[in-house]
Amino acid sequence: MTTLHNRRGNVWMAIASVLLLQISPALADSASKDDDDEKGVVVTFTKWITGAAQPNANDQPAPIRSLMAGIVGGYVGAGAFVGEVLDHKLSTPGTVSVPINALEAIYEVHAGEHSFGALIRGGSSNGRGLLDGVILNGWRTGARVHVEFMRLATCPGNPNQTGPLAPCFQGTIRILPNSDDSDD
Repeated sequence: MTTLHNRRGNVWMAIASVLLLQISPALADSASKDDDDEKGVVVTFTKWITGAAQPNANDQPAPIRSLMAGIVGGYVGAGAFVGEVLDHKLSTPGTVSVPINALEAIYEVHAGEHSFGALIRGGSSNGRGLLDGVILNGWRTGARVHVEFMRLATCPGNPNQTGPLAPCFQGTIRILPNSDDSDD
């Protein structure tokens, strides 16, 4: 009888241990999301150029406009990235020691209830980009964002593994805390 009672106790302990192991990642994920929210929400992305946009009839002269696609992750979970470089200008050779590419772009994150679109401005140099902007539609409208990315020769998921569209970019979109009116 004691052996049967001990076995039942051991079975219940094993079940409880398995349940705790399954719950603890959820608790850890929740804690990390709370920590991120104090410092800002971080969305990761991998993006690549898909081609050129058709110039707007109002553009005089038409700037180079690139279309982008990719994937997102991080705080918002798995989703899709789309974007458009509205304008980019490279510094005049010889005026600065390291060329700087001024950028203005729209980034859209498609991730269910965490979907948003942001207008960002900044630049890139030596393969590193730094941009700042604001979310203009969707989740956290009005929040400020800070974008950082690195240029890579190629990356998984990019359908253009060779040629002028092969480079891709990996980085983060940080939605800054207390920069919008939402409680989410």
